Amino acid sequence: MKTKTLFCALAMLAMIVAGEASAEAQKYSLHRTTVQQLTENAQVVLVGQLDRVEDIELSVKGQDAAVYKRLNDGAIQDGQDFVRREGVITVNSVLKGDATLIGSEFRFVSIRQLKLAAYDADLRTGEAIYFLSARAEDGRYAIHDDERGTVSTAECTAGDLLSVAQYIQTQLATSAIDQLAIDRMLNAIALDGSRLSVDSAVELSWHYETYAPAMTAEQRNRIKDLGVLSLPGSEERNQLLTAMGRHPAEGALDALLDIMLGDSSWATTSLGSMSLEYVDRNQAINRLLDQYPLAGNDDTRMVIVRSLGLIRPKADYDGTELRNRTLDLVKGLLKSTTSKKLLREALIASRDLRSENAHVTELKALIDGRETNGLTGAEVNAAIVALSAGRTVDAAGNVNCFAKDYLVALGEADPVLDQVVKASMKFPYTTLILGADGKGH
Repeated sequence: MKTKTLFCALAMLAMIVAGEASAEAQKYSLHRTTVQQLTENAQVVLVGQLDRVEDIELSVKGQDAAVYKRLNDGAIQDGQDFVRREGVITVNSVLKGDATLIGSEFRFVSIRQLKLAAYDADLRTGEAIYFLSARAEDGRYAIHDDERGTVSTAECTAGDLLSVAQYIQTQLATSAIDQLAIDRMLNAIALDGSRLSVDSAVELSWHYETYAPAMTAEQRNRIKDLGVLSLPGSEERNQLLTAMGRHPAEGALDALLDIMLGDSSWATTSLGSMSLEYVDRNQAINRLLDQYPLAGNDDTRMVIVRSLGLIRPKADYDGTELRNRTLDLVKGLLKSTTSKKLLREALIASRDLRSENAHVTELKALIDGRETNGLTGAEVNAAIVALSAGRTVDAAGNVNCFAKDYLVALGEADPVLDQVVKASMKFPYTTLILGADGKGH
């Protein structure tokens, strides 16, 4: 049942998170490194202060130096042959593991072989929670997923590291997945971007199957209410939009539409559209189509068009009426007088809808009038991609591109457009179109 909406939304959530100039974790899977997951999977969980990093001399080239060859003058990773760098934590309390470690020093293999000065300031200057496990190859302790396996005071609401430590202790003491566990996560979602707030929202969205059997109607309502209150552009909003679809409360469809129509970011539209499908795909398509004439500005219209393109009404699943209403709506926007940002979204939707020959005439008119109609290269390129996607594929895999001859002639006559024509004819559904947000879709 789910279409590109699911693929796009999950692909965005699963993307590798990359650090830039700082010593932040270079890559990790957000849903595998929540406080909740780390608490379960780490062998040792400590609260302490990073005291120093020591260089341990080796008689052979160490494995860590080989993996973490020096980059960016040692700010990102700093492996050195015949040296293993070890961090030393002064242990203030033990949340999981040997309680006798309190007051002692605990050694671990330094994150990416960094020297102390290259660690982020929040780990160098204050207490933090560390999630560690012994490596299978040599028994030395390492922090899970680099910096992602730590929680610093700076990452906590109002700098309250103790509350996160208490959360971890409670989870360890009551490992059952029940209503109380869900309440703890909901109570922790402060919508302030703090580590526990984000991680709790991630847990409810990504690991929904774990929590759904114990979820009450009241808790589903709380998720919905938190989603409505979440801040545009925040990670909590992204995760709560998904959770609203995975744990739908009464009125979830209205709440999702309200959030989407008030926040025109691509992430909100994509994730919201996915959740609309989970709640009620058919009703969602009807509501989006009915809402379009009532939209007061192009931002709202853009969200509706984009969402319909992502959900992609199908004649054999959703009925010919919804399919044709969607195609007609998009068709009416494929003209040079449409605002450029709305036109670009309509062109993306035309491609994603697999519109076959429904938009061929309009797309050709946009391309043919490119010298005088005021379109930029981005819109013309998008029209070529959408036109190339106007095709059918039979059961044997034979392709009938409705504008094949036109596109071939266009490329031969205009070398500037030739590359776009060739790429789009080979890969019509994955050739990127520059959207209103300035990014390729």
